[in-house]
Amino acid sequence: MINLAAGTTMGRLRALRVLPLCLSGLLILHCSSSTPPPVPDARSGFETGMTLFEEEKWDDARLAFETVVFNHPGSSIVDSAQYMMAMSYYRQDDPILAAAEFQRVRIQYPTSTLIDDADYMRALCLLETAPSNTGLDQEKTQEAVNELLLFKDSHPLSEYVPKADSLLSVAYGRLSEKDFKTARLYQKLGQYQSAQIYFQGMIDRFPESPYVPEALYRMGEGQQKMDSLNNAVEFYEKVLYLYPDHTRADDARQKVAEIARMRDQIQAADADTANSN
Repeated sequence: MINLAAGTTMGRLRALRVLPLCLSGLLILHCSSSTPPPVPDARSGFETGMTLFEEEKWDDARLAFETVVFNHPGSSIVDSAQYMMAMSYYRQDDPILAAAEFQRVRIQYPTSTLIDDADYMRALCLLETAPSNTGLDQEKTQEAVNELLLFKDSHPLSEYVPKADSLLSVAYGRLSEKDFKTARLYQKLGQYQSAQIYFQGMIDRFPESPYVPEALYRMGEGQQKMDSLNNAVEFYEKVLYLYPDHTRADDARQKVAEIARMRDQIQAADADTANSN
């Protein structure tokens, strides 16, 4: 499970708990073999669900929230119950059902203040359903990327934007890893031009991928191997300019200095040749 689940939302929902509930009292009051117990009012049902949720009784909590959703559709607290029902699925390690229930918050309660929370959690669930093995189909990862970009566009001021950026980094890393590995294979085989094509394709498709700095550095190496020193310096300097704090920045700086020394040696050799003639 990716540990970027919404956290502050829970504090806001706990503030809705205004009525104390004695579970043992309810059991005594409604324990009858002939008459089914009455459905609790919305707030009492929500309170029961929150108590069970905090006790990590996810399945019982889900059922309590579900009762509120289906029996009190006009309640002011029903969107919170829907959100917590989705969270209960999520805590049960069922991101597929959780994603569907989070989506219902947006669809059924379009004025809810929990829409940004639900949209973020839906994107997180989609990413968790995608295989971490990049050799497998990454359709769900791409779907998560689309949801995260939509989330950022729809909720630019949300407190979850930094977490969404972190999830995007994970997703872009998965999507770009295959192209990056293919490029590195070509480079190891000495097919530098093919490697350049794959590196550049990866950068164009996934400019926010965490592999971009390494790809730029490797492209500099490839150009250097092909004796295209000007192009090599250009790629190394992109690393220095765009990613000054990356681990490859020092390596790129050394490469630029190395090429400068090579040029000085070439110029000195050319001068000696000219003088000897």
